[in-house]
Amino acid sequence: MKRYWITCILVYCWLGSALAQQRPVLLPQPQSIQYGQGALSVQNLTIHVAPKVPADVLFALNELKKILNERTGKAILHSSSANTSTIRYSVKTPGQEVPETQEATNGNHREQYAITISAKGVDITAQTSTGLYYAVQTIRQLIQGQGAKSTLPFVTINDQPKLAYRGVMMDFAHGGLLTVDEIKKQIDFLARWKTNQYYFYNEVSIQLDGYSTLNYKASYSKTQIRAIIAYARERHMDVIPFVNFYGHLHELIRNEKYASLAIGHYGHEMDPRNPAVQELLKDWIKQYTTLFKSPFIHVGFDETWETKRLANDPAKKLDPEALYVQQLGFVSNELKQYGKTLLAWTDMNSFYPTILTKFPTDIIPVIWEYSPDTTAIYNYLNPVLKAKKLFFIQPAVSGWGHIYPAADYTYENINLCLKAGIKHNTLGFITSVWTDSVEPLVRASWLFMAYGCIAAWQGTVSDKTTFTGQYAAVTYPAVAKDMQAAFDHIAKAGQFLEKCLGKNTQSLPRGTLVESWSNPFSAYYLANTTEHKTDFEQVRIQTEEAQARLISALQQATPSDTSFIQSMLLSARLINYSASRFLWAKAITDRWNDGMIASTKDDYVFYDLTYPCHSLLVDAMDETGELKQAYAQAWNAENMPYRLNTILGRFDVDFGLWRKLHLKLLDYKIQKKTEPLKSFELMFTPDF
Repeated sequence: MKRYWITCILVYCWLGSALAQQRPVLLPQPQSIQYGQGALSVQNLTIHVAPKVPADVLFALNELKKILNERTGKAILHSSSANTSTIRYSVKTPGQEVPETQEATNGNHREQYAITISAKGVDITAQTSTGLYYAVQTIRQLIQGQGAKSTLPFVTINDQPKLAYRGVMMDFAHGGLLTVDEIKKQIDFLARWKTNQYYFYNEVSIQLDGYSTLNYKASYSKTQIRAIIAYARERHMDVIPFVNFYGHLHELIRNEKYASLAIGHYGHEMDPRNPAVQELLKDWIKQYTTLFKSPFIHVGFDETWETKRLANDPAKKLDPEALYVQQLGFVSNELKQYGKTLLAWTDMNSFYPTILTKFPTDIIPVIWEYSPDTTAIYNYLNPVLKAKKLFFIQPAVSGWGHIYPAADYTYENINLCLKAGIKHNTLGFITSVWTDSVEPLVRASWLFMAYGCIAAWQGTVSDKTTFTGQYAAVTYPAVAKDMQAAFDHIAKAGQFLEKCLGKNTQSLPRGTLVESWSNPFSAYYLANTTEHKTDFEQVRIQTEEAQARLISALQQATPSDTSFIQSMLLSARLINYSASRFLWAKAITDRWNDGMIASTKDDYVFYDLTYPCHSLLVDAMDETGELKQAYAQAWNAENMPYRLNTILGRFDVDFGLWRKLHLKLLDYKIQKKTEPLKSFELMFTPDF
């Protein structure tokens, strides 16, 4: 009998484990979820849509019908009445499609929703159409199976976000400019994780009336911006203008027409003392507030370093703190006329410890810290807490110095910022995506954007060790295992590359990207490659594994995912090339030095280095040329042409390096020169 009960317990545990394994992955995880026994067939579900249903409710219902159609392969049936429908919904409060300024202090019920799935059908109760839309996103993830076998588990869910404001800041000033179509894809993607704010970081990349020559053909028209705003609003996402009205305005001041607005001679910051600056900003503010309907505006006000530098000259008699406060006060007063709530960064507090107390009282401080360092976070947070101000907190995807973001670094930065924010009742959470180094494709940051948005809804981060598997299961169900493996291999490759490169980052913290284009034949880098040869080889191993998994995914992926996977494949190849060029340089140098100096003259050296189809220098030329073409294709899939040629020029320079060496070696062999043999570096002086 004892053996019988043990067997029963084991069977019960196995069944429970099997059932748990079959349960769908839900990201973000709902606040409350209880599964029942059984499942509901999706194929024969019906829905009733009233003739005069509001547009925002209709949009959510159409999204639901589209999702069900995609999974079952057949259009959802329409019911003649709500009573006979197997999908039933109620929306308690009309309107309120996007968050308003009191979202965090009024109980934040706007986004609440509840789902009950039973043998009777699907019941959705939402406070507003936003909650209905978010319920639909959860149902998208609940569906299991495909076609006639698709089902929804019996379940009861009650959900609402931990944080009222959950945003992504996208950089449209430093790198390439995403196409409008790509921005819409990004908004669709972020909406799946219940993101409700999209910060449009801009310096001069939006066309304003009266400034036609400013970034001509390298900016967005007002018509395009309006289309983006409307598209996001349908998905319950507020597009918030994020404009620097003090520093970071090199693209404006570099023009002779506006050069006199600068405080210095190098073109970064406006001069608050110049009346022409105020006239220009009044015009900008009027145009921005007319274009963007959001109640919020982020005015930046970070890193006004040039003013501080000039203050070191006694003859200038500048008080940079007073100028900062003066400019912030002017901008605040001007925007107040348009009813906008201002957000501003607080990093200048590091230079001026009392500056926060001089902020206009109605400005919401935003703490940004992009390192996984609790001390650094509290360096900015403590003054805000001391002043008893409500605040936002803003971590970042660490991708500005790498081809692919530093995964663990990013996860921990988001984790620590969220913990600090939740502990001290942050109003909102903004995940930053910066594009300073231009070259990396933005799609490489999507996984980490999702991680931040999911965490902001849940109030806690997902387990970073299992997140890629969960994310891949939700986002790429048909090729989840391949995508998970690819993400993990690329992240490991980045970790190995960081062991090899990163001393020269050109102010991009911990970045490997700047050094990845350095002369691999210089004495320093040949020695560095010798020291890190195993690490460079691991970069290649990991990226080759990633490429294999991505190629496998391409063969099975849905057409809508193909372009994204191609971008990831290109990122893997670029990381591989970063390691390969250093290993090739060492192999080329060693082959000559070993074969021509260390031992008897070896005629096969020229074969190994220069043979037209099988040699190290030709390998390098082939890969460089192929990568240039693949990069252009991947860039154009995401971005406008602006800045593409700047990056393609890097491939041209590298190709020239390999080609010049190829010609030098051939010339040496043809002329049968007799001068004493020297090392490869001295004989051929490899340089760009």
